[in-house]
Amino acid sequence: MKMLRQLRALGLAALAVLAIGAVSASAAQAGQFTAAEYPAQITGQNVGLHELTTELGVMECGLKLNGELAAASEELTLTPVYATSCEIGGLLVHVNANGCDYLFHAGATLGMDEVEGSWDIKCPAGNKMDFEITSMPVCHLTIGEQLGLGEVVYTNRTMAKDVDLDLAVEGLAYGLSANCPVSGTFANGTYVGTTTLKADHAGMGTAFGVD
Repeated sequence: MKMLRQLRALGLAALAVLAIGAVSASAAQAGQFTAAEYPAQITGQNVGLHELTTELGVMECGLKLNGELAAASEELTLTPVYATSCEIGGLLVHVNANGCDYLFHAGATLGMDEVEGSWDIKCPAGNKMDFEITSMPVCHLTIGEQLGLGEVVYTNRTMAKDVDLDLAVEGLAYGLSANCPVSGTFANGTYVGTTTLKADHAGMGTAFGVD
């Protein structure tokens, strides 16, 4: 009986070691944004229009992203620039990011050239992104800080040496001002779009990837 208990104890210890190894392997799967040369200036240009869907309907936007990658990292902060590229129901939209940035995270490898990730919207205290719809009266759609948005997929374009960023986000939180056709706070927004991310070092293009 004593030997049986010892064998059982050894078996449990072995399982514990395997479990710790599995957790470590899982943690090691986190991806990284990399460039051939650092610091790398990262720019993003939308491929087709991005679509933000809320209680107001579908807003179509162009999007430019800008940031810097100082070294290989699991995170990449990019500043969004929409300016007057958005439109909803034939109405022009003026967008002010109010200091908010997009923070992208690299996760596990999904398959050949594909890595999953997530998206945070980070804003200075008290600030929100403001989508000002030029209706009469003016309607404001605001988006504040929120974390862990998904899904996000990065696809390495090995020949072009750049990356396609695909967003298919659900559960986006937003607010609509009193002058909008519908007002209040909601958490049913969706954001869909593709942006190509490229890297530049010292004025010359350089390879960029997520692995």
